[in-house]
Amino acid sequence: MKIFRAPGTLEKPALMDEFNKEMHGSMLGEHLHKMNRVALLDIAASVNEIGEAFEAKSLYRWIRSVMTIATTDSLLGSHNPIKADPTLVDLLWDYEGGVTPLLMGIPKYWAPKGYEGRAAVQAALIKYYEAKYDLEPDVAEMTKMRAKVFRKHGITDAETARLEIGFLHVAVSNAIPTCFWLLSFIASSAALTASIRDELIAITTINTLDSGKKEAVIDNSRFLSDCPIFVSAYRETIRQISSLVIFRRIMQDTIISDGNSNYLLKGGKDVAIAVGVSHMNAANWGSNVAQFDAERFLHEKEMEKERVPTKAYFPFSGGKHLCPGMHFAFTEILGTSAPLVLGFDIEATDGTTLKVPRIGRSTMAEAVTKPEGEGLEMGAKFTKRKGWQGVTWRFTLA
Repeated sequence: MKIFRAPGTLEKPALMDEFNKEMHGSMLGEHLHKMNRVALLDIAASVNEIGEAFEAKSLYRWIRSVMTIATTDSLLGSHNPIKADPTLVDLLWDYEGGVTPLLMGIPKYWAPKGYEGRAAVQAALIKYYEAKYDLEPDVAEMTKMRAKVFRKHGITDAETARLEIGFLHVAVSNAIPTCFWLLSFIASSAALTASIRDELIAITTINTLDSGKKEAVIDNSRFLSDCPIFVSAYRETIRQISSLVIFRRIMQDTIISDGNSNYLLKGGKDVAIAVGVSHMNAANWGSNVAQFDAERFLHEKEMEKERVPTKAYFPFSGGKHLCPGMHFAFTEILGTSAPLVLGFDIEATDGTTLKVPRIGRSTMAEAVTKPEGEGLEMGAKFTKRKGWQGVTWRFTLA
């Protein structure tokens, strides 16, 4: 659409200029806390539905369903069409899986699921925006801001709905696979599970309710300060699965070398960088670069002194302008994982230790690698730990 490329004026800034100005502010402070509260309420409810034991035929699809509802609830409020019609969860992910051919303009015949998923979700969003549900008080500021800017620039509600499927795609497509891989890495190691449980129990309060039942309240505001191994494992997971391509502007003519040849990068030009190359470079991370090391990011102050690892790590695109949703993703991913790790034994469906699936290739449209083949179909069994039977879960929502 030409409007996205149109220059602005002092009286009427360009659409993208307004977007960029408002974007980060709508994901900070009370706006961020509001989204966190909604998502964590949903996540706690889903974990409480597990009961004493539960078997997920596909661990990835189960996490995907739980977190898709939680994420879209936090963005769209009580009139969330994805929650009202759960069949839209899979249809949204059908669209996500077909983004690359859709962007390339490949005919519907070759990518029917992507086209059908997009049409179904867009139809639901059209009803949502035409009813002005985005103006309701329980809707995220980010959602309100985007629709407000669109309307200001003459974009209809139907057009907004068609555009905003891309917003939902970005909101779910990276955090959910990251949570799957993090849980897989933790559950595959008894030692790591024990270490993280020790951290989590320290930020969890056990209350006895009037009914006599027990409630575990996790202080989600203390993940970063009191759970260093948990947070390090999260960051190491991102290092392992990132497939993002980032873009940088060359400010001046620069010569780089690979040890054998020199290469001239011309000033004023842009370069595309696959972050996986840096994330899997032994020169940056050591001889165990290919291994998952949950404690790799424990000593960040020492890393900052050395500078190499911090400069070689590109979470949420790295650089000066990070993804505005990074703080929400952090809380949602750790919030989903925490009660499952603390309160349940997580095993393969045959009762053996869960194995981390092979991390395969990703498409150009993906920022993180998703499970495929056996990994996609890998089931998991959740069983309440001894002493945690009958316990329900809640977050402080601070």
